[in-house]
Amino acid sequence: MLAPDDIRRRAQTRYADFLRSVVNGTAFFPLPVRFGKPSPTEDFAKLRREINALTEANLGCHIDWTEVNSRRWGKQRLPERVEFANETSYLRTLGKTKEVTRFRESLALTRERCPSLISFFQERPLDVVELADAWLGLLEVCYYLQRHPRPNLYARELPLSVDTKFVERHQSVLTRLLTIALPPDATVESERFEERFGLRFDEPQIRLRLLDESLRVPLGIPFDDVSLPLNQFRNLGWKKLRVLVSENKMTFLTLPSTPRTVGIWGAGNAAALLHNVPWLANCDLFYWGDVDVQGFEILTRLREVFPKTQSIMMDAAIMNCFRELCRPGIPSKVKIKLRLTNSEEKARELACASNLRLEQEKIPNQFATAAINGALSTRCGLE
Repeated sequence: MLAPDDIRRRAQTRYADFLRSVVNGTAFFPLPVRFGKPSPTEDFAKLRREINALTEANLGCHIDWTEVNSRRWGKQRLPERVEFANETSYLRTLGKTKEVTRFRESLALTRERCPSLISFFQERPLDVVELADAWLGLLEVCYYLQRHPRPNLYARELPLSVDTKFVERHQSVLTRLLTIALPPDATVESERFEERFGLRFDEPQIRLRLLDESLRVPLGIPFDDVSLPLNQFRNLGWKKLRVLVSENKMTFLTLPSTPRTVGIWGAGNAAALLHNVPWLANCDLFYWGDVDVQGFEILTRLREVFPKTQSIMMDAAIMNCFRELCRPGIPSKVKIKLRLTNSEEKARELACASNLRLEQEKIPNQFATAAINGALSTRCGLE
């Protein structure tokens, strides 16, 4: 037979269903609580203690009793049915009366200001309970962005009553709520919250060098070394250029002068930064990174978006040529289908088999210059 604490726990397991009934306006009571019936083989003293505990617990639930007359115990009064007859007794037992009052207040505000979010109450009622202190602010953010989609403001610039870090603190739940509340054309696919919902943010900077000074006028860039916010870089719309991505800063700074070529500093994050730059598809894209497992993973991710990306100095020949400059590599647990040429795959196998890493800045500059000039002159179809 269930003890009072067991009955409370079983009642608690139905709490989310009760909250859904509040949202949907469906009947929830009476709520029966299943419990174990006394067994004829039980110890009478133990049974009497359980019955007394159930009687004295003042759970708030209704107990139907029945009299039984058994050979083992004689005439006894035993519980036959336990149920919560109404909301008042149920919530008093759980200690949730004030909590549900706030839930109803949040529900009423949501129906008034952002009714599309009622589905969130139905699907995740316990989350709404946990968010009670923040719910008014969350509604305010959703309400504003419904009426001013993609405002191109920093979160702290939004004319809201919440504090300036409220949006930042609640990005996870706001992502769920705004996905429900906003029409599809008010969002874009992005892992970054601000970009997804049209807010400004401190964007990554793309550092580039014009490796051909004659490009300054046609490209409208008066400097040969410049950094641009990612979004501005994405919107440049250039075409019919050679674009050479170098992961290491020093190799980027020492890239040789080359006709119609722009150098980009990858900074270990080239694939993630450049994957959403559509105009690169209209250029000849080259990649020069470390000859190691991670370098080939970056090259693969670039090729997932720009299949014609060509590597420079990332083959078995370069590893064999500078074997004495190799250092121990860093094993990778990343599982992706690699997109490599036969020569690149041989270099990767060598790097894996011997745990090697040839850092691009270790390659002598004179050799690298000749290799870059040779690659760009013989593997480019722009002329």
